[in-house]
Amino acid sequence: MNLKLSGYSAVLVCFLCAVCSCDKGNESSPATLPTISTTGISGITSSTAQSGGTITSDGGGFTNANMVAVAGGTFTAGSTLVTISSFKMDKYEVTYELWIDVRNWALTHGYTDLPTGRNGFSPVGTNNPVTEVNWYDVVKWCNARSEKDGYSPVYHTDKTLSVIYRTGRINVDVEAVKWTANGYRLPTECEWEFAARGGTRTHGYTFSGGNVLAEVAWCSSNSGNSTHPVGQKKANELGIHDMSGNVYEWCWDYFGSAYPVGGASDPKGPLTAQNNARVLRGGPFYCNEMGGSVVYRSYDAPSNRSVTYGFRCVQD
Repeated sequence: MNLKLSGYSAVLVCFLCAVCSCDKGNESSPATLPTISTTGISGITSSTAQSGGTITSDGGGFTNANMVAVAGGTFTAGSTLVTISSFKMDKYEVTYELWIDVRNWALTHGYTDLPTGRNGFSPVGTNNPVTEVNWYDVVKWCNARSEKDGYSPVYHTDKTLSVIYRTGRINVDVEAVKWTANGYRLPTECEWEFAARGGTRTHGYTFSGGNVLAEVAWCSSNSGNSTHPVGQKKANELGIHDMSGNVYEWCWDYFGSAYPVGGASDPKGPLTAQNNARVLRGGPFYCNEMGGSVVYRSYDAPSNRSVTYGFRCVQD
């Protein structure tokens, strides 16, 4: 695996190499990409408040049956003021138990190649985030979760929107996404950051939910080099957990050195692949304060799997 991160020390990079497992496919890691610098925290404005969601349990595994409502608003992404429409987001990272539940259904409904994934990394307890899933895996899984729950899938194989993306590796572009569908999808990078900051309830924290990383995230000082059950750390202003540390989270966007890209209203990132990379946000269980910041950006090839890569879904 060839993860490109800005600002991490050599020690953390070495640890990443030790714990990450490369993708099993033939697709290469992304070419050398430009260094990204983090920016300061900026304000978010809106007159609409959010309401927190609840969560139910099925057989001991989180089902994420209820999501957190994120009311639309504006915030400064990089140096650009952007407007984000309302959406819902999983309160927790997708757990291994939920991944397997949906995968088992999917394998009998046209999804032929969803991997087993991994139960976190040296997991503590149950309901750890699923790991060792790549971008293609999680996009197909979002579609499977949508179909299983009776919603319209978001991702298709091409711009005709006639064939649901269920198998294989397809570099789905913006035109192959039915953005008006009510199914599950990955957050755009701007949606992810808006929610991590606390939406319109933001207090301007450095990390998602506070200014002390260890209170809101599993990180280098408290994780014991392991993932942990979701939802144990303090939530952010919206009631969303673990956005600053447990696992990295895949986002929709192709990665670009410029951020944001795609206009000032609901930007969706570059229209075409740049250096074969997709965005990862959040911090892993070994992150430091730079890596746990709500403005920190990471990326990797969409084919790569790692014990530090997970995700959460959003829904319109």
